[in-house]
Amino acid sequence: MVTQGNRLGTITVVAGLLISTTAMADTLKVGVVGPMTGPLAVMGEQWRHGIETFMELNGDTAGDTTIEVVYRDTMGNPANAKQMAQELIVRERVQALVGFGISPSAAAAAPVINEVQIPTFLPHVASPALMEASPYFVRLGQNIATNAQVAAKWARENGMESAYVAVADYAPGHDVANAFKPAFESAGGTVTGSDNVPLSTVDFSPFAERIAEAQPDMVQLFIPPGAQAVSMVKALAARGMMEDTLIMGQGEAEDSDIHLFDGTIKGFHSAIYYSESLDNPENAAFVGGLQAKFGEDVLPSTFTLGAYDAMALIYAVAEEMGADFDGDAVMEKLSGYSWASPRGKITLDAESREPIQDFVIRRVEDVDGQLRNVVVDTIPQVHPISGS
Repeated sequence: MVTQGNRLGTITVVAGLLISTTAMADTLKVGVVGPMTGPLAVMGEQWRHGIETFMELNGDTAGDTTIEVVYRDTMGNPANAKQMAQELIVRERVQALVGFGISPSAAAAAPVINEVQIPTFLPHVASPALMEASPYFVRLGQNIATNAQVAAKWARENGMESAYVAVADYAPGHDVANAFKPAFESAGGTVTGSDNVPLSTVDFSPFAERIAEAQPDMVQLFIPPGAQAVSMVKALAARGMMEDTLIMGQGEAEDSDIHLFDGTIKGFHSAIYYSESLDNPENAAFVGGLQAKFGEDVLPSTFTLGAYDAMALIYAVAEEMGADFDGDAVMEKLSGYSWASPRGKITLDAESREPIQDFVIRRVEDVDGQLRNVVVDTIPQVHPISGS
């Protein structure tokens, strides 16, 4: 039921949007909403890196339209996401949104986004089911169920007969487990055990001990990056598993975070859609631009890339449509749209609004005295899998 207060809130939002499309016809304002401070601040920082790198390389105009970016901080709290999105739309009069970072934040803001029909670009929101919340969402990161399926198929193709699944005990971890298990088993493999690891875990040795006792050919992980991922890898290494077992994850050891690990991370594999070492002109420009602006030691992550590619889409649409970002017209323009990204060719699936893209299998190796993710295989043009 819509209350009078809800109606008034909706009218205010729509009025703000109408003002924005008339009073600022030559300027397109892009609102970035997400964690700029707090425990997830690295995500917001790396989005800023991606956005500012793109604008450094391409200028602040698309055709005759000036692009202006405005940031709002959720501090990592999903409860703030709706308020920040509405503030950007009403007060700042933005015509496009970027960000949110975690699925609950994007889901919280979806009603406002749907009401004003504002195109919203998600650099790194991974829940398979999230896209159902808004027809104006465009995913530029990963549907983590797809990553897990890619990992399962690749492992079976490379002789892994048995697997153990250890994932963080929250929705994304469950999505990984629920996608990996049937994919691995349907390809003839056996899942010998699984663990849901509480997010509060500090001591990972009991989990590593159970995994070692099961003696699987491979371990599928999904552990939050940072201290927990480091501790889990060390616990597995202490039992000799990094040497004789395929340990595979997703974003636990991103290039930008790999300095957190010691040499025990060598041999760690990941199934993901980007590596800093990809050899193409777009990636050379991306990495070069990033390091020229932020320092030669700064490495890109999938967070950086997602925001960079979000700006690429916004610029492409603005060049053709100007600042008149009618939501339905933008989504029609982007349906099936293809472009050359630092990750390679991407096509937005016309129905799911998710990227059809190459996936890479990376292995951590010592490269000239530094730990790096090295691409050992490429799976071309993977379609996202559905999941809810």
